[in-house]
Amino acid sequence: MRDAGTLQEILHSTEGRRDPYPIYAELHALGPVLTVEGPHRFQAMVHGYDAVNQLLRDPGFRVQDSDELDRLNRQWRDHPIQSMLMRSMFFMNEPRHSQLRRIFSQVFTPAGMKAFAPTIVDIVDRHLDHLAELGADGAPVDFMSEFGIKVPGDVISELMGVPKEDRAWFMPRVQAFSATIDLGVSPADVLELGDRSALELAEFFTDLLARNRKAPRNNLMTDLDRVYREAGLDDRELVAGLITFFNAGVVTTSHLFGNGIALLLGHPAAVAALAEDPGPAVGYVEEILRFEAPTHIAVRWTREDQELLGTAIPARSSVLVLVAAAGRDPSRYDRPDTFDPFRKNVRPLTFGGGPHYCLGHMLSRMEGQIGFSRLLKRFPDLSIVGTPTMLERYTMRGYGTLPVTLSA
Repeated sequence: MRDAGTLQEILHSTEGRRDPYPIYAELHALGPVLTVEGPHRFQAMVHGYDAVNQLLRDPGFRVQDSDELDRLNRQWRDHPIQSMLMRSMFFMNEPRHSQLRRIFSQVFTPAGMKAFAPTIVDIVDRHLDHLAELGADGAPVDFMSEFGIKVPGDVISELMGVPKEDRAWFMPRVQAFSATIDLGVSPADVLELGDRSALELAEFFTDLLARNRKAPRNNLMTDLDRVYREAGLDDRELVAGLITFFNAGVVTTSHLFGNGIALLLGHPAAVAALAEDPGPAVGYVEEILRFEAPTHIAVRWTREDQELLGTAIPARSSVLVLVAAAGRDPSRYDRPDTFDPFRKNVRPLTFGGGPHYCLGHMLSRMEGQIGFSRLLKRFPDLSIVGTPTMLERYTMRGYGTLPVTLSA
């Protein structure tokens, strides 16, 4: 049996990016929490469901903020994309994190998300009409580029007030931004493109904020601008928050769509049930998030000595938190490596937990529930053709292309 250090290195490799699940199974056989000896990037790995759930709620396990990155390597400050990420609440600890999260929570409310559902329906239906045009007479269509990315892109754009005429320019830069957020060091060309995209997105949002202030509209950006200024925060923090929030909202949901439709099309009974009644979509989405999670990892570090389920984790340890492995934990789920859209009592940790629980989880789930049910009702004979391609990324895992036909 391979040890924890070896398995960690494999997760960093091409083999691990292509299929991490056999490695997760080996890790589960070794226990829910493992410390790693030797010169590895992470000194501990946490992958058991209960262990991940507890860690995400424990303030002793901190996100990697600017102070921790400075301790590891100050060269991150040379990159605009990393500097921008460090100004967002995604990479802040207390008390700053709670301050920024309260600001977002004032405008990003469950009631507001529920009220946004009809807009999501309209966006989904518009893209289904476009799919029908592209896929007429059995022509193959790339599901990812024509639906999987465009639907969440339009949803978050409508919510935040990004004009329709800007979205074609906008989305490639969001994708370049997300490509740099992966386990391990990004290639120089990817990081360079990410840096350039970060600067262009910052300029775009700064200009959009200025236009919005001259002619305020009813959108999330207007509301966030108001509460940020009331809190005395500067525009750089607001712009960083908008960009990272937008990026997370697009990438996570696009992979939910791609991963989900690839799984569902292998289960004709589930497709037929969903085409007839949208009710099961809630359970389907949860099982997709468990079985083929869009987000695979989180990273934490310890300022002081910690203990997790009886395992001691020393101070100044970097901790790899395998949230996708938690979804395949045999101590939590029966037959964890079987996709079962009718499975009960599914509680995926894909969106995290505790103080950093994803604010956009409800929006992403709604998009999945509405999108899958309306897609399969409209195209019950949808099928995959050709050879789909997976992005060779690990932090955010999903398809690059997914060719489909709409009719038998």
